[in-house]
Amino acid sequence: MPIDVALLGCGHPHVPDVLGVLASEPDLRLVAAWDADPSAIPVAIAGAAVSRAETALRRATAAVICAPTDQRPALCVQAARAGCPILVEKPVARSVAEARGVAREVARSRTPAMAALFLRELPALARLAGLLRERLLGRLAGASAVLAHPGALDGWFDGPRAWMRDPARAGVGGFGDLALHVVDALAALRADEPPALHAVTLDRAGAGRADVGGMGIGTWAGAPLTVRASWAARPGGLEVVIAGAAGTATLREGVLELDRGRGTPERWVGPPPDAGEAVRAFANRLRARRFPRDGLAPAVEAQAVLEAAVRVG
Repeated sequence: MPIDVALLGCGHPHVPDVLGVLASEPDLRLVAAWDADPSAIPVAIAGAAVSRAETALRRATAAVICAPTDQRPALCVQAARAGCPILVEKPVARSVAEARGVAREVARSRTPAMAALFLRELPALARLAGLLRERLLGRLAGASAVLAHPGALDGWFDGPRAWMRDPARAGVGGFGDLALHVVDALAALRADEPPALHAVTLDRAGAGRADVGGMGIGTWAGAPLTVRASWAARPGGLEVVIAGAAGTATLREGVLELDRGRGTPERWVGPPPDAGEAVRAFANRLRARRFPRDGLAPAVEAQAVLEAAVRVG
């Protein structure tokens, strides 16, 4: 049975990833595309364009929300009340308080919802979680994580995506946008001991409140933690390093390496991070009709960690 998808918001860097997955999965069908700015709708899907979000939701059995952050709360609630399962870009809202309100409204409707946290779908991250469960690193001594790309240098946030450089609309800048993925990934690795950031320094691109990245320091699983995120790093990529008394694990893109200080390090090679994997995971849950009870909670909690640290820093 086809899954009819409405795309709400087209001015986001991950929209091509969403469309790529919809085109590659035979049972997924884009039935409507809406944006408050009609010029943001790609020419390739202009035939699916509608003038109202309500029209898009009436045609669909599921909604993918890539609209600017200031529009996401209303669209999430609207989709939830229409009974359309939701995949929403993160952050869910501009502030944690607003995001928690959205999560409550969605939960009240009993409509399934997930945030697009694609690092959770990375096979190498699951392997790293296994190393930690098996205590192959011993007592943890420290961790660092970096997620970066050159988007601010390469014009990713021009035109319909310019809202991402406006904190009044996006709620976060480059640090919050990418560090939210990192904080959530660390929380997924050790659900019993989520990370905490105690201070953040932001990289400013010029005048104003917007940032293109930054660095935070804190703790995770009883060990010192540093988190670096940037929209202005070339070539960018993902790197997570966890050092312990019995060895060090390094995850770069999709490659996980375990060095226990003797012999050749063990290496496992998997696919690199792919934003489209969040869409595939959402589609798989739609097919199986199995969703987490509170699918927005991980994104909300990661945002809470960042918001508290930025306020203090």
